[in-house]
Amino acid sequence: MNKLSQFADGVKSFVSAAINQRLVTAQNVIVPTVLSDETLRRVYRHGIMNKIIRLKAGYALKDTLQFESTEDEKYYDLHLASKVKRTAKWMLAFGRGIVVLHRRGDDLSTPLGSVIAEQMQIEVFSGDMVTVGDIERDLDSPRYYKPITYNVRGHGIHWSRVVDFTYIEPPELDAVQYRYGGISETEMVYEQLIADGIVQRSSPKIIEKASIIFYKVTGFKDAMRTGQETAMVSYFTKMNDLVSIYSAGLVDKEDDIEVIQQTIANLADADQITLRRLAMVTGLSLTLLVGESPKGLGATGDNERAMDQDMIEALQSDYLLEPINHLMRKLGQGIVKFKENQGETPQGRMDFETKAIANARVLYEMGEDYRLYLEDKDVLAKDDFATMFRDDDSEA
Repeated sequence: MNKLSQFADGVKSFVSAAINQRLVTAQNVIVPTVLSDETLRRVYRHGIMNKIIRLKAGYALKDTLQFESTEDEKYYDLHLASKVKRTAKWMLAFGRGIVVLHRRGDDLSTPLGSVIAEQMQIEVFSGDMVTVGDIERDLDSPRYYKPITYNVRGHGIHWSRVVDFTYIEPPELDAVQYRYGGISETEMVYEQLIADGIVQRSSPKIIEKASIIFYKVTGFKDAMRTGQETAMVSYFTKMNDLVSIYSAGLVDKEDDIEVIQQTIANLADADQITLRRLAMVTGLSLTLLVGESPKGLGATGDNERAMDQDMIEALQSDYLLEPINHLMRKLGQGIVKFKENQGETPQGRMDFETKAIANARVLYEMGEDYRLYLEDKDVLAKDDFATMFRDDDSEA
């Protein structure tokens, strides 16, 4: 019995060793890496990464905010729109972008104090320029594990002066590696960008290998056996160098040449796989990322548009809405929200407005404020004067 058990164990160990060589978890090991600031800056200059950032920040903030009043909207458009968009780009690229509020001549290390919007200077800094001096460790504090002091170019800045746009939140134990900020979009897609570079370099070589030239040289085998093939190899190397861009070549008349053609299957699929991985990780559709039309019989692009809109709305609600409202409140402005039904088609908008008007008719019959409902659904433009008189009536 013992001998049988030992024999079975031996077979089991042998089989397991053979299988484990192809086991995914044994061969593909995830190595945690935090990208350096220099790497983040280099990748930001990469064409694909820069396009991803521009697409996300651009679509998320392109006429998508809804304001409490026209005054708030005018103030935002005039003073904040470009700065918020720039901060969103830094957040995606470096995991953090900060907005600093100060008056000219302020001691930045002191609390902000009272704010008069017209007197405030508004500066934006990318996460690679920001370090953290100290953090709040009090469990009862609303700022637990958040920075107390930010350092930018040697200046200590009190947290009350900073509106911190942070991207994907790291695990708490890893927060110090990210300076108590966020994980960047760059780090999320870094492996896919490397894979795309590999495919980009390899594809021309694969195509070159599709047609291989072999020179038939008498006595080459004997020359190799005696170690005398160097001169021959040098000769044919020079022959290859003489091939012009017109595909004409020069060779000795006595040499015989044979061309072997190889069939390369699924080369286009290999070229597309990294783009598909990029689209999957970023949440962007392949049509938006590459700019190609939807493929397939009967393809309308509706699924792609819906996927892109879901990604944009998630970015808005998870990472942009809270810091934008934080900034607006600090400057004494009303809060904002993102519009409903973003990215809809004209037909979809018409259907939405038709249903909204039908609902408003029911509210009118009930004696309710139907106009406020239509304004909230962005069917009617807000009338600040009418709103003011409504407020006065309600107070009376």
